[in-house]
Amino acid sequence: MSGDTSQPPETLTEEQQAIANHSGGHAKIIAVAGSGKTTALLYYIKNRLTAGVAPGRMLVLMYNRNAREDFAQRLANLCGTSVPPVNTFHSLGFRIYQRLIARGQIEHTNLNPLPQSVVQLQIWKAIEACAPPAEIEDIRARKQSETEAAEFFIDYTKTVLSGDLSAFQRLKLGDEYLYFLKVFRHFENWRREQNAVTYADLIYDPVMLFSQQPEIAEQYGGFYEDILVDEYQDINEIQHYLLRVLHGKSGNVIAIGDPDQTIYEWRGSRPEFLLRLFDGDFPPSNVYQLSRTFRYGHSLSLAANHFIHNNRERADIFCVSGNPHAETQLQQVHTENEGKWLVEHLRRCQQQGTSLATIAILVRLWSVAAPLELALLANNIPYRSGNRNTVLSRRELRPLFWSLNIAAGRFAEQTSKRRAQGLYEWMTAPHIRIPRAILEPICERLAHHEKGWGKQLLKLIPESLSQHQCKRLRQRAELLQQVEKWRGHGGELVRRQLSDLDYLSGIGEDAFNRQQAEEKQQTILAFCQYLDQLRMPARETLEHLQQLQRQHQQQHGGEDSPTAETAADAIQITTMHQSKGLEWDQVIIPSMTVHNMPYQPQRDFSTPASTESERRLMYVAMTRARKQLYLLTPAPETNARNPREADSEQKPSVFLDEMHLPLSNLLGETLPARPPNITTPVPVTRLALRYLAACDYNPEINAPRAALRKPQLGESIQHQKLGYGRVTRWEDSKVEILFSDRKTRRFEWEKLSQFLM
Repeated sequence: MSGDTSQPPETLTEEQQAIANHSGGHAKIIAVAGSGKTTALLYYIKNRLTAGVAPGRMLVLMYNRNAREDFAQRLANLCGTSVPPVNTFHSLGFRIYQRLIARGQIEHTNLNPLPQSVVQLQIWKAIEACAPPAEIEDIRARKQSETEAAEFFIDYTKTVLSGDLSAFQRLKLGDEYLYFLKVFRHFENWRREQNAVTYADLIYDPVMLFSQQPEIAEQYGGFYEDILVDEYQDINEIQHYLLRVLHGKSGNVIAIGDPDQTIYEWRGSRPEFLLRLFDGDFPPSNVYQLSRTFRYGHSLSLAANHFIHNNRERADIFCVSGNPHAETQLQQVHTENEGKWLVEHLRRCQQQGTSLATIAILVRLWSVAAPLELALLANNIPYRSGNRNTVLSRRELRPLFWSLNIAAGRFAEQTSKRRAQGLYEWMTAPHIRIPRAILEPICERLAHHEKGWGKQLLKLIPESLSQHQCKRLRQRAELLQQVEKWRGHGGELVRRQLSDLDYLSGIGEDAFNRQQAEEKQQTILAFCQYLDQLRMPARETLEHLQQLQRQHQQQHGGEDSPTAETAADAIQITTMHQSKGLEWDQVIIPSMTVHNMPYQPQRDFSTPASTESERRLMYVAMTRARKQLYLLTPAPETNARNPREADSEQKPSVFLDEMHLPLSNLLGETLPARPPNITTPVPVTRLALRYLAACDYNPEINAPRAALRKPQLGESIQHQKLGYGRVTRWEDSKVEILFSDRKTRRFEWEKLSQFLM
């Protein structure tokens, strides 16, 4: 459901009105989630048009096509037909590219972006041409993940001005991927020979030309009286440079965004573009704030403030609920079985008349969604997925499905071509380290048989293979014979396959990075656990899974499907990243464990920068909720029974303590009534007192005193007046702090603690 909850025109807040009345000069607007920033921009544009600025002299940039279309419609409703065009960066790049071609300043190019299938094919050809010969067979074994990794590197490189080596260093890729530098250049050479572009090139090509030929860049600057950029925290270096060119030292640049919602670092975004770099390139005459949220109530405002306040790299903004009628309940749910809890919760919602379309499940990793999807499928609860593939159609499960097909006696019913494809997928997952040119003909010969594939495979092992290759192929042939004769449960069959082939480790080795590996491994484990619960023979297991797939397709066809209308009332499952700009009445965030949030693909992944990035992502996810936010954590009894697990990945996320949920809920429930006295069993934080003061509410508070923990060496603190600092030395009761102004100050701890936030 789309975001930016806003008010009717006659109820502009003072903050919004100040922006609408901005009289000139560059301006920076820091806007919290749900603060009605779109409304403020609309009225600024209306006032500028009324003042006589020509629509064509205003450039409005939105962060994606949906936002652009929504804003354009609202602008037309407010101002009529004579309004400035609304662009995305890519549509703007397209128009600039067209002009460069028309003026003969860049080679004639087909500006219809290449289909991804063509891009990936050419990247794979570049990989085969550039990969180290000694590594090529291993790389071929993980063709898909290697191609996706190289595609990611190429796209990321096109977000920076400083070239592929700089991109490689920023991404901190290992030496085994150094050949990606050659892949990038090989692909770019092919693209230029074809006079073709990808979506990224619509901006990248013009900007690189401008950076190399400033005299051309000058011709494209200074035209606009106003340049308005929404979601400025999401822009990257290339886009920021393009704005500098278009400005050309003339007109106003208005940036609006929230550094706390910078979550696309992997696309080149960084909080510093809005926090510092904008100020250097477009010194603002005014810095405005939209600090009132109209999306959610006081409880969530308090929890979100407490939480994001732990980040250092952020603007000085304090969010307060501006909607007196908004009530948002926060609940930490302890559960041993998230799928079971989810089904029961959704059944209760349906009984109460709640539409499933108003509920979203937001996950950090797609693997977290796998057991939840299976639970929804098994209970015939419709859902929509932000993933192109539902859990049962994910690539890593296909070889396991082939085993079930074979054991169920259904494999012989496939066409010869389909059998050849199935056998190849089955034999190459995980990697087998045998060239495709050798393995594919073997699979094609096997596919002509309607049974006995394992026995035939033993006869077809080429003598030219190495001892290790022969061993691996023989191992698969023996397993294939077992699969053909299988009489046990489907779940036991799949686990035998995982065990005999060391499947999970192999899948991990085939992946590009640790996150991708864990995503696939956890999806496979969730699938196995689901089959264990079924305890059905292979044929019944396969039929059950196929029925679930058909059921889901009937509930949720494509946009043009005759079933699309009936699928309208379906819960949404998507990632925290994809939830940006959206909102729902209910938001459910599962698997709030120390491993999943903040996500730690390496066990020592705990640098301040990565934690801050994960905190921003969690902040975005939790502020999508309007009425209820459910945070799912492992049950305490699970930890008690399994202390070894509890000590590692199954402990609740440390982020939960940072939210101060009991205090936030208590004050959120108290604020509407405003009693003169508040008694609370939990300590009241300075931030909470600040929030109450911002709401013009100063009750007598009876609360236990908070124990202020002494920060360790190297730990950061925030002083009410001096800002952020880092502990550099302890000596008895005295502490030395190095502050951001580069000055070291010495304090008595008891006195200092009174000024810490």
